[in-house]
Amino acid sequence: MDLDEILSDFGLGTYQVTVCTLIGFILMYSNISPLSYAISSSDLKYRCEIPQCDTDNPSYNADWLNLAIPFNNKSNEPYKCLRYHYISQATNGTNTSANSTCMRGAFNVNRKEKCNKWVYEEKERTIVNDFGIMCEENKWKLSMVGTVNSIGQFVGIPLSGYISDKYGRKFISITGTVLSAIFGTIKSFAFDYYSFLIFEFLDSVASSGVYAATFVLAIEFVSPKSRVIVSTVVGCFYPMGAVIMGFTAYMILDWRIIIRVLYLPGLLVLGVAWYLPESLRWLQTENRVEEVAKVLSKIAKSNGKTLPDCVKEALIVNTKSKGNVTDTQNKNQMSCRKLMREIFSSKDILMRIMNCSFCWFTITLVYYGLSLTSVELSGNKYMNFMLVNIVEIPASLTLWYVMENFSRRKTQAFSFFFSGIGCIMVNLISSNYTWMKLFLFLGSKYAITMAFNAMYVYTAEMFPTELRMTLFGITSMFGRLGVMFAPQMTLLSAYFGQYAPILLFGILSLIAGALSFFFPETKDKKLPDTVKQAEFVVEL
Repeated sequence: MDLDEILSDFGLGTYQVTVCTLIGFILMYSNISPLSYAISSSDLKYRCEIPQCDTDNPSYNADWLNLAIPFNNKSNEPYKCLRYHYISQATNGTNTSANSTCMRGAFNVNRKEKCNKWVYEEKERTIVNDFGIMCEENKWKLSMVGTVNSIGQFVGIPLSGYISDKYGRKFISITGTVLSAIFGTIKSFAFDYYSFLIFEFLDSVASSGVYAATFVLAIEFVSPKSRVIVSTVVGCFYPMGAVIMGFTAYMILDWRIIIRVLYLPGLLVLGVAWYLPESLRWLQTENRVEEVAKVLSKIAKSNGKTLPDCVKEALIVNTKSKGNVTDTQNKNQMSCRKLMREIFSSKDILMRIMNCSFCWFTITLVYYGLSLTSVELSGNKYMNFMLVNIVEIPASLTLWYVMENFSRRKTQAFSFFFSGIGCIMVNLISSNYTWMKLFLFLGSKYAITMAFNAMYVYTAEMFPTELRMTLFGITSMFGRLGVMFAPQMTLLSAYFGQYAPILLFGILSLIAGALSFFFPETKDKKLPDTVKQAEFVVEL
């Protein structure tokens, strides 16, 4: 007997449901760190204060605004740090400041000057007004926060993978969550921009491995028959973290307090550390059979069954046999160079790697880019942020049905197509139809979420067992490049207009959708074990 057979015999009990629910909450919390900078570093709407015109309670959208401040033709918004030079007497000889009104001719439109005081549209605090990151030329500092977060993930993911293999999945889940809570809370006390960046990086490094380790804990804790439903339901907790973050930001409007409210609950995970079990498969590979049997006993008891004594003996035998297999695999590692040569000599496999890498890059760029760009849309930015993340829940549930009933290739391609069409249509719809634009924007996020989740399965199915994880790592590594470029999309909008990033997302999605038709069909087919078998994974 192996673990899958034992778990299948026990079914799905209350202990497993309770553990998976706790895992879901950890997953929900793990989504705060990768996206918190979208709130703390979001740009604000502000314009120069005009002392001669603004009253004690100035309005951002004053009637005389276009007379005193130049407008950006691309964004149709007033420049943040430029104003026209004020003339003390209007052309008709009337002093415009006498009655606190601005009249035509009170400003010299041919002479622009910088300002050092501003009027804000909303009473909210981000690092923009806390650290004085004002004006269009400093917007790169805001996008740099997201890039530093992505670099932290780039460093943290392989590091957490090593720690997870050495100390266990539970260890990285608990430790990563607690360290993220500590670094995130310290970040809220940052006294300048650079200290903020340091703790943004440390927070990202600490939290980067939590999702993968915690998700593995969940799917390894149940039988193969229950894994699909458990992974789908538990995965739905993840976007809820972003929704809660958006709601908290909407209610508080102060980034320091928001960060503390969101991060401090992460310390509560220490209270359930004793209840969460370690990964059964990791314990088995470490020959900790007594602990495996103890966890299985709890599962059996919650299902109204008992763990037979023979199961422990079977686990010991199975562990030894796996150890022999591992020894054999270590001996065969010398042939890895030969396998790599075989891959690069295979035109089909090499083209598949390149195609898959581009699709991964596109998915992550569009997926994270849409979440970050949502705060730039018209309307309440926090409401937009919540909506663009909550659509991931029905998208995940829809994908479960679609992948069971349709081919992998069509699922992947049309998910890209729908996302691309939605992004392009956002630019074509008039700004007067705000809700229609928002609907298309959300539809694009819905579709790219399906493409994202489908790509995980598809990538694993199209490559050979001999190098599946290696090639999966290579292709998904390009996805990390997309994560690093996504924060720069707000900078792109500053120079080329608000909808330039969304247009880019649409074009890339359409290209990736067309390229998806060159993938092999893998649904209901045996996973290829060798490079030669992978070459012949084609649609019948």
